[in-house]
Amino acid sequence: GFSATLTEPIDTPGRRGDQIKEMELKLHPDLKVPLTMLCSDPNTTVVVLSGSDRAILDENFGEFDMWLAAENGMFLRSTKGEWMTTMPEHLNMDWVDSIKQVFEYFTERTPRSHFERRETSLVWNYKYADVEFGRLQARDMLQHLWTGPISNASVDVVQGSRSVEVRSVGVTKGSAIDRILGEIVHSKSISTPIDYVLCMGHFLGRDEDVYTFFEPELPSDSIRLPRIKPIEPRSSVEKRLSPKLPHGGKSSSSSSGGSSSSKTQSKSLPPHLGPNSDKKSTTTTGGGGGGAAYGNSGKRGASSENGAWNVLDLKKENYFSCSVGRTRTTARYLFNTSEDVVAFLKELGEAAFSNQLLSYI
Repeated sequence: GFSATLTEPIDTPGRRGDQIKEMELKLHPDLKVPLTMLCSDPNTTVVVLSGSDRAILDENFGEFDMWLAAENGMFLRSTKGEWMTTMPEHLNMDWVDSIKQVFEYFTERTPRSHFERRETSLVWNYKYADVEFGRLQARDMLQHLWTGPISNASVDVVQGSRSVEVRSVGVTKGSAIDRILGEIVHSKSISTPIDYVLCMGHFLGRDEDVYTFFEPELPSDSIRLPRIKPIEPRSSVEKRLSPKLPHGGKSSSSSSGGSSSSKTQSKSLPPHLGPNSDKKSTTTTGGGGGGAAYGNSGKRGASSENGAWNVLDLKKENYFSCSVGRTRTTARYLFNTSEDVVAFLKELGEAAFSNQLLSYI
């Protein structure tokens, strides 16, 4: 997750909303080396799944060998390739203009707030406004929205800690993850189950199904198999191409995110990664950002009598879902702040580098 977990702090006194927007979403400088280490590991794939637009992700992550998923997964690319779209062909966006007028009105009324128009959503952000005044304005905005422009529209209203987002129904990180992972499995020709998943995010409630998508402790028949259907590349004029099935049509996919482990495992985790006491006794809970890494070097056997296998056939001790700053979460672990995420990823990067050195000896 990029916006809430991987960015550097912004000093905002005296800045207007438009100036703040221009400064936002810069990758924390301490993460460049560890991300390089993790992305260079041939057995690891890193995915940044963000609500941010493509230009923001390109600017911050274009130099790394990773996968980028923009606008809650509506757009996807490997940094070695072109952007593709997962957007439904007939997505109704007729509601945009009326919502935009409401957002413009509240931006003018709320100093140091701003809003963004994305291809599938509109986001009003009051992160740098006065806290109490911003909350009052957000409450007023929600009343305007529900009684007016969205009363009959096919949209979801998602309220964050300092934001209000209106987006088309069905546009969530969870709904896009199967397409994302299916494309990764196809492009990397992954043919064995993934042996490790780490998912860290400051996900809004509607996006938290990313965590449970990978949950090994769910009954096997409740985990939907990702649809291995390639995403259509977009040309310079955003033309939609005909979808093509991957060679062999295997129903498998690689995963990006997740965290779960037993109590004995949690003892080996860094002190800033704490358990959530509300979870069942066999696991700890936690939080993370919207980015994920998974290993695909495992060689577990077939998962059914006919020899079929599921790429998400994870063992629970190899699954780590982490929430950042949100105690009400389905994730297994909790990071208190984004600085904890930075420290943790630095440790992971050092471990990846050490393993690569050992492999050459």
